[in-house]
Amino acid sequence: MGAVTVTMLGPQPFFWLFVAYLLLRVCYLRRPVVLATCCLSLVVAIGGCLLYQHQISRRTVVDRHPVTQLVRVRPDDVQVHDGFVTAIGTDTQSRVREALIFSVRDSHLLDQYRRLDRPANWRVNGMVQPVMPATNENEFALRRYYQQRWVYNQVKLDQPPTIMPLTGWGLCDQCHCWRWQLGHHFAGMPMPLASYCQQLIIGQSDPYNASAMANVKRLGIIHLFCISGMHVVLLVAILRWLGVYLWLDRELVDVLLIVALPFYLVIAGGAPSLIRAVIMAETGLFRSALRLDRLDGWAVSLLVGTAWEPAVLLSLGGQLSYLLSFLLQVMDRQLPALRQTFLLSIASLPAILSYVFEFHWLSLVLSYPMIPLFSLVLFPLVLISAGTYWALPVFGNLVNQVLLTFQRLIEFAAHLPGEVILGKPPLWLAVVLFLLTLWTISDYRQVRRWVLLGLAYLACFMVIHFPLNGEVAFVDIGQGDCIIIREPLNRRVMMIDTGGKLNFGHRQQAPGCDVATRTSINYLKSRGIDHIDTIYLSHRDADHIGYLPTVLQAMRVKRVAVPAGMEKQPVLTRKVGGVNQPQVISVTDQHPNIDPGLRILHPFAPGEAKNEDSMVLTGCFGGRQFVFTGDLDRAGECAVLDRYPQLHADVLKLGHHGSRTASDDRFLDQLHPQWGIISAGRFNRYHHPNDEVVASLRQRQIKILSTQQYGMIRYVYAQQHGRFQTTLEGGELKWTLPNCLNN
Repeated sequence: MGAVTVTMLGPQPFFWLFVAYLLLRVCYLRRPVVLATCCLSLVVAIGGCLLYQHQISRRTVVDRHPVTQLVRVRPDDVQVHDGFVTAIGTDTQSRVREALIFSVRDSHLLDQYRRLDRPANWRVNGMVQPVMPATNENEFALRRYYQQRWVYNQVKLDQPPTIMPLTGWGLCDQCHCWRWQLGHHFAGMPMPLASYCQQLIIGQSDPYNASAMANVKRLGIIHLFCISGMHVVLLVAILRWLGVYLWLDRELVDVLLIVALPFYLVIAGGAPSLIRAVIMAETGLFRSALRLDRLDGWAVSLLVGTAWEPAVLLSLGGQLSYLLSFLLQVMDRQLPALRQTFLLSIASLPAILSYVFEFHWLSLVLSYPMIPLFSLVLFPLVLISAGTYWALPVFGNLVNQVLLTFQRLIEFAAHLPGEVILGKPPLWLAVVLFLLTLWTISDYRQVRRWVLLGLAYLACFMVIHFPLNGEVAFVDIGQGDCIIIREPLNRRVMMIDTGGKLNFGHRQQAPGCDVATRTSINYLKSRGIDHIDTIYLSHRDADHIGYLPTVLQAMRVKRVAVPAGMEKQPVLTRKVGGVNQPQVISVTDQHPNIDPGLRILHPFAPGEAKNEDSMVLTGCFGGRQFVFTGDLDRAGECAVLDRYPQLHADVLKLGHHGSRTASDDRFLDQLHPQWGIISAGRFNRYHHPNDEVVASLRQRQIKILSTQQYGMIRYVYAQQHGRFQTTLEGGELKWTLPNCLNN
């Protein structure tokens, strides 16, 4: 078995293959002007990307350290939610944009932050640190999201900042003030009308609309929101109509729109789809003067959009927005609407699967009624309601009822049978699917092309759902344990503990909104897995079973195995009750193996499911013997050795997150593992892992892999051979690690 490796295949090979193909295709045209323009655009794009990367590396701090600084904050960049205030501001000295986070217990002070309606300087004291990268496979990349908003660092404040109002500001600041005023105005409308106005008109997300957006993603019609420069087109058409109605010259109206649209882009938040839509609207207004056709307008929007944000095509919104708007420009306009929407849905599928991992069969036909419904009914109604609610609240309330009905229909359709968790295609296969899809759409009447595309998707399904290798994955779920065991060909999927959050009196998150959703559940779905054969819960502590409701809600679970004595405890029965209630099995070491390959070593008798009663499991995977100990204490470890004197391990999941209450010297000496896995949270209040335990492991030359340092740790195996793979290389998060792991 080799050293720990990091499996991060970047898109560079595919990018350069695409560039080579593009240059060959342009050379084949034998048009020097086109070739020169293409080469110039390529040089500018590469230069912009290099400059973008240099800017990121130069402005991102490398460690965590205290700061006292003056930060300029605009009103629309402040959000208040559940006692926390988050804001985005610019350091007045370094000009670096930073995310600010702090908690406020005083309700009056929270209201003060909600009412901030103009730019201000904040005097902040806290710890500045880089934005955390994704530490699990296929986890949402928060760092990339912030970088796309030109935010490079994060400051966690020790106390609320001192606010110093500004006496004057520029036109861009005034646009942000108008955006805040619009958001404040929309917040006074009924839900969900307020949420639609905020999202569609000024680009503000609302937690209220999170469930509706989840249903939209589940149905696979999220591309409707990404094409949606629709409302820009509609807004331009309405303003043009008003200009004609007011007897203004069409040329004057167009000039006013050309000037006003960039300001609207700032007010609306500057999302990738909006940038594209505004640029295409601008080129449309310039079309007669510049002699540009619709496809030229799309090309200009792509060049300007990538110059403004080089990583725009690395997000799902950017990919769908540019791809689908391109297809709308080149498609035969005589196509029936149903056929056109079907082709758009097929074209969006490779990108959606790469980010969402699932789709619904209804998505292939649902766009047909949705596109006219959005463009001809919902968008106009939302825009009219936004502009007239102050005078005609009755009309706004009627529109609100229409939106409520629409959301109920979406929720009903999302829960109809037909959802398929296909998983995330490998990058090379996603590129193949994308190119095959474009080739098929270019001459959609040829049945042979559809057959080849169908075979490609079948091959994709087989590759994801029947992998030749298995794995043991230690999820980086914070201060807790969560281990996923997947056998080759996905014959059996097991989970040991679910992770969970110790709330210490704080309000508990609802299932589906916690860390498990974006880590373990997201990872399982990316592998095309929608079921778990057995969940083994080591004991009753919240950091081991807290996310059980989330897992049961998201996955089909056959059974849950618990230490004998835990099956009737309220802490468990409250979590397993519900529609998807699995079979609960209480076990001791005398219980027959529930899953072949996993043996139960502890507890010996029924107990109270405390640390000392933790379930201990062992199994052989890829030629390596694993031992999983939960939070078993030292006395329990020695008792296991007394009952199983021949027990050994190649890989040991250290008990109690590396605490000194576990990992007894006798236990380590007899098991003599080569690898010690520590699952613990960064900056945890218990200071896990313990310095003495780490020193003891190093004294015995046991290689230490901690989720704190490496993120998700995966042992990928085939037959009797395997190797460890980690999401992080190990040096990215030195500033988060305890001294014992940094030495």
